[in-house]
Amino acid sequence: MFCVVFMRLDALEEAVLNLLLKDSSAGVKGLAERLGKSRNHIAKVISRLFERKVLRGYTVVLNPLKILFDRSIFLFVKTNPHEYDIVRGLLSIPQIQSMDGISGEYSLLGVYRFRSPSEFSSFLSGLDCLMVVSRFKKYRLVEILATFKESGFVVPDSKTDYYPVSDFDWKLLSILRQQTNSMPYSQTDLAKKLGVSQPVVSRRISKLRSEDVIIGYTAKVDFSAIGLDAKFYLEIRVDPAAYLSVARNLCGFDEVWSLYRTGEEYGLMAVVRVKDIKHYNRFLLKIFEMEDVIDTYSSVVFQEWV
Repeated sequence: MFCVVFMRLDALEEAVLNLLLKDSSAGVKGLAERLGKSRNHIAKVISRLFERKVLRGYTVVLNPLKILFDRSIFLFVKTNPHEYDIVRGLLSIPQIQSMDGISGEYSLLGVYRFRSPSEFSSFLSGLDCLMVVSRFKKYRLVEILATFKESGFVVPDSKTDYYPVSDFDWKLLSILRQQTNSMPYSQTDLAKKLGVSQPVVSRRISKLRSEDVIIGYTAKVDFSAIGLDAKFYLEIRVDPAAYLSVARNLCGFDEVWSLYRTGEEYGLMAVVRVKDIKHYNRFLLKIFEMEDVIDTYSSVVFQEWV
C-alpha cells in the first residue's frame, strides 16, 4: 500500500518558484524586493521548498552556438522497464543535458552535447557497450542543427560564430550548471571551489554574460508544483522554406520550453510543458493556425530524470 502526496503551494511559494525559473540570480534580496517581503521570510520559503523537493537546485542556460559544441544530439533508446543498468549508464554520461521516459516506439529520449570529436567518439563506444546488454539493442541518433529556445530562454542571434571558452570558463560553467543546493552559489562560493579570488569570478561571469555565453539563470523544480503536470516532445513538420519564421513564432509561446532544429523530416523538435491534455490540445490548435505547419507527432513524457 502507498499513498500519493499532492504538493499544495501557497501563493507566495508559487510566486517564488516562478521568479526563480525566470531568473535565479536575483538572490534572496532581489526576490524579497519584488515580492514585498523580508529577506528572512523569503529565505525560509526557499528552504521549505527545497526540503519538500519542489525546488531541486539551480543551473545556467548556455548559448550552444557561442560555446561551439562539436555535436549536439537527441538519443532515442528502446528499453523495457527492467533495464535499470541502461538508464543508469545513460544518466552517468557527463555530457547529458536531459533524460526522459517517453511514449511511442522508443522509451527513452536524452539530449547530449559534446565539445570535441573525441568526446563524441567516447560516447559512441560507451553506448555500444550499453546496447550489448540491451534486450532490444535499438537506438537512434538525431543531430541538433540549431537551438532556438532552451529552458524557457530564447537563444539570441549571435554576431560571431563562437566565443573562445577557456578551460577555466568551462569549469566555472560546469559548477553553475550542476547546483543541487537550496541557494545558488555566491561568487565567494565559486571562488573557493575554483581556487581563485572573488573578483576573478566576477569578471569571468560578467564577460560570459556580456558575450551571450550565459543567456539565463534558472531553477530546477518539480513543474507539477506550479501546475505544469504534463510534458511532451512535439516533432513538427514545416514547409522547408519557413523553418526560421515558424521557429521564431514558436519561441513566443510560453508552452514551448525548448525548441530545436534537426535534419529530420519533422525538422523542429519542441519541448512543451502544459497543465493537462486539454491545455495541450488548445496549444496544438494554435500551432496549426500557422499555415506553414504541415504535421506534428507527439510523445508523452512519463518520467523526467534530468
